[in-house]
Amino acid sequence: MATYKIPDSPKKYKTEYSRFKGVDLSSNPTQVDSARGAMGTVNLISDSGGFPEKRKGWRVLLNVEKPVNGLYRGIIKGKEYFLVHGGTRLYKWTENTLTELKSGLTNKQGTSFTLNDKMYVLTGGEYLVFDGDTAKDATADAYVPTTTIANRPTGGGTSFENVNLLSDKRKNEFCADGSATTYQLDTTDIASIAEVKVDDKVWESSKYTLDKTKGQVKFTTAPPKPAITGKDNVVITFVKPVEGYKEKITKCTIAAIYGGKSQDRVFLAGNPDEQDKDWRCESNNPLYFSDLSYTKVGADGAAIVGYTAISDSQAIVKSDDRSETTIYFRGYSINDNTSAVQFPVRRATAGAGAVAKHAFAYLPEEPVFLSRTGVFALTSSNITALQVARNRSYYVDAALTKEAHLENACAVVWNGYYVLAINGHCYVMDTNQNVAYKPQSYGDYVYECYYWNNFPAVRMMESRGNLYFGTSDGRICKLNTDIDTMQAYSDGGTLGEDGRITGGTAISAEWHTKADDDGDFMTYKTMVKRGSGVMMKPYARSSVKVFARTERDFGRQIREQLIDIFSWEDIDFTRFTFFSNDAPQVVPFNSKVKKYKTMQLIIKNDTLNEAFGIFGIIKRYTIGTSVR
Repeated sequence: MATYKIPDSPKKYKTEYSRFKGVDLSSNPTQVDSARGAMGTVNLISDSGGFPEKRKGWRVLLNVEKPVNGLYRGIIKGKEYFLVHGGTRLYKWTENTLTELKSGLTNKQGTSFTLNDKMYVLTGGEYLVFDGDTAKDATADAYVPTTTIANRPTGGGTSFENVNLLSDKRKNEFCADGSATTYQLDTTDIASIAEVKVDDKVWESSKYTLDKTKGQVKFTTAPPKPAITGKDNVVITFVKPVEGYKEKITKCTIAAIYGGKSQDRVFLAGNPDEQDKDWRCESNNPLYFSDLSYTKVGADGAAIVGYTAISDSQAIVKSDDRSETTIYFRGYSINDNTSAVQFPVRRATAGAGAVAKHAFAYLPEEPVFLSRTGVFALTSSNITALQVARNRSYYVDAALTKEAHLENACAVVWNGYYVLAINGHCYVMDTNQNVAYKPQSYGDYVYECYYWNNFPAVRMMESRGNLYFGTSDGRICKLNTDIDTMQAYSDGGTLGEDGRITGGTAISAEWHTKADDDGDFMTYKTMVKRGSGVMMKPYARSSVKVFARTERDFGRQIREQLIDIFSWEDIDFTRFTFFSNDAPQVVPFNSKVKKYKTMQLIIKNDTLNEAFGIFGIIKRYTIGTSVR
């Protein structure tokens, strides 16, 4: 009797994708690490354990005159204030209310800073000060310097303070001799007299005349001698405008506070007429910028793009220019002989130049900025010896550096993420995860990264863990991280009084594995029908679509499944479930894919008001014949 041997089942192999990290948009999909998402991975972010989950959406709070040129936060006397520069208007903003403060402003992106319980706003054409209630032209209250003291009526006194760029006014102090009626000011071509005080009393204008050309004040009666011999008792305040002086400051759009340990000086740059210069205010007085307190940083041509800090120095980062150094360092010292404060600037080693003035930020360990070749950090082992700029964004650089108009990018640090927005896209660097090391990053570490779309931010702001942004069409928006229901997962809606978001669009979140040859691109493989699947995070509302893409096609759907769990807070009777187990949900593929060389699995959710997250993916397959 013949006997028959039943052939053994083909041996099954397993490829597992787990311990997920960020995305890799810089490598070919075949070369991506199995823990990272390949090109096409979008709208995900790491959860507290580092696993990818769908980002929350954003909603529209208010509308202002377009575009949103600035979102500014400041603390005045312990209270938080928000300002919005929209189009040609400045608004005081609470989450639900706008109050217009100023109109007719320059329609340009500017900057803001807070010092001594006031917020200051630079629009590129105006310099405004906000006290918590009103905003006004800062030049109206600009400090009036006393340029000379100890003058005789004939002049020749001692220089005291420098001219203020923000003020047309100056003061001269004189010691009257009791007989002279003509007083010579320290300059000529005067516009007018603002005030004359003798012995602290204001004299009426009928008691004197002005020779504008000679700069002489002529009294009808000689001012008396001072009660204290040698003390100045005549103070003449006069007006002498200098063309272009105020504009040196009002045209600035970049600001930073520095001053050694005291941090009491504001440095301004970004004037398009003098791109390589910056100006500093006097100690704790942002209404006084001396006409001599400026620095020409580096050679002509390359513009100052922004400031940051490293150790106790201020870093000045210029635009890319192969002819000169792009990074300079400003220090703080006091002259031993004169006690004058000095801010010496020295050249650092050559490095990447900055491209976007609104993309500077401070990560927990280092300052970063955007260059044309990626996001760079300033690092130093010894501030006096070695300063270098290191790439930190390798994994998204291939996409980021191809974005048009990188100079328009804006960024903010939010909950441990560096969020960089440009052209409706977001490149997110995650400092909450362990850093990675790549030879392509010059042997230094880089951050795990994520990529978002449909994120139309042109200016951003963080406050108390919340992320706000403004758009080119005048919308003020907020990321829905303050909403715990599934309503948070939509873009562009509005929040009603009932606490529900309406009018939003779905967020398409996708995880793309590498185009995997399972370790052998010279053999055909077959994914078997049983034993492959994805482990999903549990949510009140969730679903998943699974696609398989091989070298023969652009992908076909192999599975779709709802994975809701019961929640009192998100009851939807159209898809009601009593299932309440909040353990991870396993979705088997139950599909066979034959004879592939490489396979890429795409795990996707594109449904409105649904969350989505992945713990792991397993693929089981058999090995077939060799590729011929």
